[in-house]
Amino acid sequence: MSQIIPIYIPTYISSQTYAPARVLPRLFYYNGLVDCETWYLESGSLNEAGYTYEQTSFPYFDNYGVVTGSFPTAGSPSLLFNNETPSYGELPTGSLFTQYWDTYISLLYNPRTRLLNCSAIIPLADYVKMELNDIVNFRGNYYHLRAINNYSLKTGKCDLQLLGPIIADTFSSLEPAPEPPSTSSYAEVSWSFTESGGANGNFRVYDNGSNIATLTANGSGNQRIDTGHIVNAEMYPVSWVAGVSMSINVNGATTIATSSSIDNTISSSFTATSGSVYYITGSINDSNAPCCSPQITGFAINGSNLEISFSTGSTCAACSNTTVQSSVDNSTWGGSNTGACVSPRSITAPTSSLYYRVNMDCGFASTNGSSSYYNFSDGITKTTTSGTYVVSGGSSTAAGQLTNNTGVTLYIYGYFISGGDTTGDVSSDSGTVSSTNLTFTGTISGSGQQIYSTNYHTLSSDNTPVSWSLSKQDGLTNGSTMRLAYATTIGGTITDIS
Repeated sequence: MSQIIPIYIPTYISSQTYAPARVLPRLFYYNGLVDCETWYLESGSLNEAGYTYEQTSFPYFDNYGVVTGSFPTAGSPSLLFNNETPSYGELPTGSLFTQYWDTYISLLYNPRTRLLNCSAIIPLADYVKMELNDIVNFRGNYYHLRAINNYSLKTGKCDLQLLGPIIADTFSSLEPAPEPPSTSSYAEVSWSFTESGGANGNFRVYDNGSNIATLTANGSGNQRIDTGHIVNAEMYPVSWVAGVSMSINVNGATTIATSSSIDNTISSSFTATSGSVYYITGSINDSNAPCCSPQITGFAINGSNLEISFSTGSTCAACSNTTVQSSVDNSTWGGSNTGACVSPRSITAPTSSLYYRVNMDCGFASTNGSSSYYNFSDGITKTTTSGTYVVSGGSSTAAGQLTNNTGVTLYIYGYFISGGDTTGDVSSDSGTVSSTNLTFTGTISGSGQQIYSTNYHTLSSDNTPVSWSLSKQDGLTNGSTMRLAYATTIGGTITDIS
């Protein structure tokens, strides 16, 4: 959304002077995050300092749902019985009243509508099943059932209130009556086929010689077979790595199985009997092909995701799924992210350097891949076009360009280290990142003291170069230096940029 709007918070008032109202919990549509004018979240208390978090979007809750775009339209759903002017977008034409009550209320106040009071005798077995949305046929006409009063459990006599004529589309909305069971005799036959371990095959099912199913990959199906028909299931291997094992099972009993490197067809057949249920399972497996360990071949940032490329050997068993894990110390692993077997695997970009590995599950076995180190700072590119970086000396400057391709937003600070100096003032030091001026305050009280700029520049991960400059004018020359540094969260750990 291109426009920047004020933040919207649903508010209930109890008077013309906008006094707040206390209401019970309400339901709203959540319509996602919407860009808005900048606002801030602050933490801390009277006794403890906190942090300020800049926000440029807010969670948009409303009585109206968003169907297309960012705001309600005429076709949006509503949680109100009488729609109010929306804060954003258009006023929806529908409401809870038009959706659920309009038709019924219109029927009640239609001049043609009649309320019929009558008596009836309803057996108890029917009475306990009756509901107020039932349609009643009384003397050849259909009516809506409005009430059953004074029902006698002894005689079944009661008083009815009937409302008619019925709403026009009542019968079109009713579910059709179920079809009576077929009088023909048949058997229920289901089948499934699985491939594993890198082996591939074809699986077919025949009804009296006519092919009714052909599977060339994992799959299943079912069909009714007439009594007396002969059902035949057959399978043959197409490709494998080392050796192949095949089997066909009917109702859990292995009727035929073979294990070798072959190019033959195996089959099994039976005669369908009335009312029987048959389950046919076919499987082909290359148990000699190993479940290989994936090797990570590279990392790449794509938007806010880290893409991990990997490869396996050419004679490996087929992969069922892969799991990406991360580790800080290359020893303890966690953060399991399970997905497809296709390289690259895409995960949310991390905010620090981590070890990664890709594990493979082959169905019959699983393996842990070797680890590779992802250096977070590789996504930060700094060039120096004038002066010398790191900036040192009593009066010196440097400038260049900086890009962020880490997948996360960075907060760029200026960073001063006193080196061997033990006294001095850094208020004359300064810097810029893009259009943000970096300022320093504080005095030196010892060697190796670190002072960060009092403000920062927000650098998006879009790989777009921005200009930077540092000006060291403090007169300190005993090893004191200035450089750039970054944090991945406001108030978080700050790391210098080498």
